[in-house]
Amino acid sequence: MYTRRFWVDTETTGLDSRKHFAFQISYLIEENNRLLLERTLEMRPDNYKQFEFDSEAEDVHGYSKEKILSLPSESEQFGVLLEDLQQYGENRLTITGYNVSFDIYFLRALFARETALQDTRNESSKQKAKKFYDYFDYMHCDVMQLVQAYRVAGKLDLPSIELEKVCRHFGISTEGAHNSMADIVNTKAVFDRLVDR
Repeated sequence: MYTRRFWVDTETTGLDSRKHFAFQISYLIEENNRLLLERTLEMRPDNYKQFEFDSEAEDVHGYSKEKILSLPSESEQFGVLLEDLQQYGENRLTITGYNVSFDIYFLRALFARETALQDTRNESSKQKAKKFYDYFDYMHCDVMQLVQAYRVAGKLDLPSIELEKVCRHFGISTEGAHNSMADIVNTKAVFDRLVDR
C-alpha cells in the first residue's frame, strides 16, 4: 500500500494560532517507510508586530523574542516549504505528529497568511501556493492518540502521555526536547515502537 507521511512538529510563540505563530517547523517526508526529506525551517512573520510572544513558551523552547525576530522571513521560508510540498505532495501527504492538531492549526494559519500575501503580490503560478488540503490528506495520524489507545487498552503502563515520558518508557533519548526536529524524530521512534514495523 502506498503511504506518504509528512511528520511534523512546530515550536511556537504561544498556544493560540490566532495570536501566536510557529517560528520553527521541522518535517520528515516519508514514503512506504523510506525517508525522502528531512528539513527544519525557522522564520518570523513579515507582519510580526501583530503577534504575541508568550514568556511561558519561551521558557519551554528557549528562543527569546530577539532571537526569533532575527530569523529569516516567513515568506522566504514558506517558499522552501512550498517547493518541498510541490515535489512530494502530489498525492496528498498524511500529516503525522504528536498532538498534531496543534501543529495543524499553526500550519493552516501560515498557509492563510502566505496565500493572502501571494494574492496581493501576483506571484508566478509555479511558486503560488494551493490550498492547504491540496497538499495534505484531510485525515491525520496523531501518535499521542495512539499512545493513549494503548494505555486505555492496558497495553502501556504510563502515568502520563507527555512525549518525553513516553520516550523514556521506550528508552528513546530525550536530548534536545522542545526542538522541533528532535521532537518529530522522537515521535517517529515512538510510533515505530508501537506499530513494530
